Amino acid sequence: MLVVLSVTILLLVLFFGLRGNGYKFSNDVTWIKDEPGIRFGNYGIVYAVIDKDHIKNNLSATQTFSIEIAIKPEGFNPDGFNLILSLHDGEDCNQLMVGQYKSYIVIMNGDDYENRRKIKRISADIFSKPSKKLLLTITTGDEGTKLFVDGKLIKAKSDLILTIPVENIPRLILGNSVYGNSPWRGEMYSLAFYANKLELETIENRFNSWSNTQVLPYTKNGKPILFFMFNERTGTQTTDYVTRIQKLNIPTSFLILEKRFLSPPWRYFKANKSFLMDFIVNLLGFIPLGFILCALCIQSRGIFQKKAILFSLILCFLISLCIEIAQAWIPSRSSQALDIILNTISALIGAMLCSPLLKNEEMLIKKFRES
Repeated sequence: MLVVLSVTILLLVLFFGLRGNGYKFSNDVTWIKDEPGIRFGNYGIVYAVIDKDHIKNNLSATQTFSIEIAIKPEGFNPDGFNLILSLHDGEDCNQLMVGQYKSYIVIMNGDDYENRRKIKRISADIFSKPSKKLLLTITTGDEGTKLFVDGKLIKAKSDLILTIPVENIPRLILGNSVYGNSPWRGEMYSLAFYANKLELETIENRFNSWSNTQVLPYTKNGKPILFFMFNERTGTQTTDYVTRIQKLNIPTSFLILEKRFLSPPWRYFKANKSFLMDFIVNLLGFIPLGFILCALCIQSRGIFQKKAILFSLILCFLISLCIEIAQAWIPSRSSQALDIILNTISALIGAMLCSPLLKNEEMLIKKFRES
């Protein structure tokens, strides 16, 4: 009976520890049928390895550049941070990212998503209205950074200068993070990087052209570095109009470009209901497993019986460790050291509850037989 209960509880622990929470192995990115563009669903990702020499040769020493992106967000996640695009060279602190936090657009260098470290950023509430197509233009240089929405200046920060990371080999990621855990839902119609700061007149003219035709034409004005129009409408790649060589990949299966193992406890700490619930579940979830494994050890003989709590604790630790390592391959989950700590404490509680109960039971049985 103890063996059957142990296997049952272990299977339940593995099920809840490794379930995908809506994630499927297919890459949820599809071509839009009636116009150029791609649609991001629950868990989608598009990526390219960028030629850093091409970026360096086109950018000035001050890294004056512009980003132009036409999108239609599909609502917003009230709790999460979703990455629309990022340029990542292997260091989170260097990445250039454009993301959506609730109804806000956020642009910055780094990974300070919760704004705890107060890294300089530019943000604006532009997604609070019903979902519609938007043309976003971001310019940056010596005079600071500006955000334009549909040809109009929305926000400016004179003390913020963005940079494109090119120390290592940069990757351009759309619709998610390199870790696959910040999915953005919506449609993307075009994306361009320019080596100059686009002027207001150019920005207004391009918006007027786009609002009339729903297509942003390729132009050499502004010195484009990368220009994607997403007009292939089929296949697993879309081609850059500048180089005609650089391609964005749309894999059929979802890919995690960087796997993060056993993140430190402070990385995912959030003072909200979701974090509290996850904390409680991990603190209590291994109590049944710790209890039943301790019971098995006590019922056995030799060193397992004498060190029942220790062995049940070691087994639960190893099971939790395996689950957390496996979660690095599941985009909807996060591999955290804190979960292992909480699971081990939970198992210790279960084992300590079991040990005196079974010992008391053995004493009662022994007295009953003697009588």
